[in-house]
Amino acid sequence: MSYILGLTGSIATGKSTVAKLFLSAGIPVVDADLGARAVVLPGAPGLADIIEHFGEAYLLSDGTLDRKRLGALIFSDREKRKELDVLLKERINDWIQAEKERYISEGHKLIVLDIPLLYEGGNEDSCDAVMVVYVPEELQVQRLMSRNHLDADEATRRMQSQLSIEKKKELADFVIDNSGTIEETKKQVNDWLLKHRTV
Repeated sequence: MSYILGLTGSIATGKSTVAKLFLSAGIPVVDADLGARAVVLPGAPGLADIIEHFGEAYLLSDGTLDRKRLGALIFSDREKRKELDVLLKERINDWIQAEKERYISEGHKLIVLDIPLLYEGGNEDSCDAVMVVYVPEELQVQRLMSRNHLDADEATRRMQSQLSIEKKKELADFVIDNSGTIEETKKQVNDWLLKHRTV
């Protein structure tokens, strides 16, 4: 029987860092962001859905999705973001489930589902437990501004497009505090693995 751990956080809290720590420990990770990219590749039905709904202005000359332009639209317009979610949610979930089943069939005891919008999308029900990668909101703003070269208003707007990290921390079964050094984060992950790897 495989143990399914949902891994989530909020933008710029360091979820990807923790996912890499699981991978380096030999734990399979199903990355929902890879799924989101896979379903909008040229020729994929998800890309056709987006162009039909939002228009050919979101298609680059090489036939790929103009991610930058689409990102600017959905982060500035809540309704457009909801429309995009409706278009792609089922396709991405199908991709995640297929990857999860593949790892289960390979006999892995622990499988991590790396899903940025896990709570927002109701994916917690498909996990045995959820781990949230946490930093305080003030630090989250600073990291997002630095990482994406944004001003405070834009960083805050992007954060507000997701459930707050404080709320996710409350809902979590396990919390990794990523506000310190990478060594401190790594120790928390390794300690968790020592307790749960054979569940």
